[in-house]
Amino acid sequence: MRFAAVVGAKPCQAENEVRELEMAGIDLLHVEVMDGHFVPNLGGGPDFVAALRATTELPIEVHLQIEQPDRYARAFIEAGADIVTVHLEAHHDVRKTIERIRSMGCRCGLALNPLTLLAKALKHLPRIHHLLLLSANPGPNQPLIPETLKKIAQAKSCREEGNFTCEIAVEGGVGQESLASVVIHGADRVVLESRLLHREDEDPLRELRAVADEANMGG
Repeated sequence: MRFAAVVGAKPCQAENEVRELEMAGIDLLHVEVMDGHFVPNLGGGPDFVAALRATTELPIEVHLQIEQPDRYARAFIEAGADIVTVHLEAHHDVRKTIERIRSMGCRCGLALNPLTLLAKALKHLPRIHHLLLLSANPGPNQPLIPETLKKIAQAKSCREEGNFTCEIAVEGGVGQESLASVVIHGADRVVLESRLLHREDEDPLRELRAVADEANMGG
């Protein structure tokens, strides 16, 4: 099980946040890019990714929650993104966008909103490096939607049947209470809100890894 953390600080505060996440032992950084259209919020940009790249050697995943990811993927790759994830539901030719990202030597992910059927993404599984399943509605502190657990299990089954190698990642509403269910259903990676890792008196990531390991052994 691998863990990513959303980096949500302002550029002037990003270095401190990244250092805290590195000390916590996070596996990769996750940047949410929002255009105010595909989702109602605004956030992220190539300059922010470039600032992170200058700060850390951790892998950086850019999650493009924007309407036209094909127009902006190159800018984020050139800024230092190691992984670019685009939405199936955005306004673009998904196959061409995936190929464009791969042609630049970058790993490519495909994201699905909670209500999007997995069947719509199956034809793309052979060409992507990971499938990102959103398990909560947009916004901070949203709870995990229980129905998305079935989608995680379906994705794992389809990957095994097709002998695909894509990683199954889950984002939204995952914490210590819901992590075991997510792991048991087939997740390989979880995207965490960084606030879950900012507890000075404990080692929250170690606790989460222990929960994941126990769930894997039980599953």
